[in-house]
Amino acid sequence: MDTREAIRSRRSIRKYVRKEIPMDDLEDLLEAARLAPSGANRQPWEMIVVTDRKRIADLVPLCKNQTFIEDCGAFFIGIDDPQQKWAKVDIAIALDHVSLAAVEKGLGSCWIGAFDPERLGDYLGIPKNKSITVCLAVGYPAESPEPRNRKARDDLFFFQRYGGE
Repeated sequence: MDTREAIRSRRSIRKYVRKEIPMDDLEDLLEAARLAPSGANRQPWEMIVVTDRKRIADLVPLCKNQTFIEDCGAFFIGIDDPQQKWAKVDIAIALDHVSLAAVEKGLGSCWIGAFDPERLGDYLGIPKNKSITVCLAVGYPAESPEPRNRKARDDLFFFQRYGGE
C-alpha cells in the first residue's frame, strides 16, 4: 500500500473486533512514530502503549466514557514536554504516522481528545511536569465507514498569499 492509498483509506474507527495486535505489528507502529520529524529533531515526546485488556477497560471512564475504547487492541497516549515549543505538534505528527502505518497493517484508529488529563495522568503514572496531548485507539475494525465529506480545495488552499491573487 502506498502513502496516498493509506491516506485515502484511513477512517476514524469507533467499533473494533476485540483482538490482540501482534507485537511485531506494534513494533512497526512504534518505529513509524520514532521516525516522525520533530522540531530540531528534539523528539520532545513520549508514548505509553496500553495493551492489557483490564487496563484498556480502565481507560474508558477516564476518556469521557467512550465505550468503544474497551475493544481496541492498543491505546496510545501521547505525552509532551510543555517546556518544548513544538512538542504538541511533534507528538501529533508521530501519532499521525502511527495512524497511517496502522492502515497498512489492516488496523483502524481513532483520535481521542476527550479525556480527563489529571485522572489519566495519575492512572498512568505520568510525571506532573509532562502533559498528555492526545491519545489514539488502534485495533482491528469492526466497521467500514464511508468517506466523510471534505471541503473543496479552493476553500482550503491559496497560493502566494491569503485569498489568492
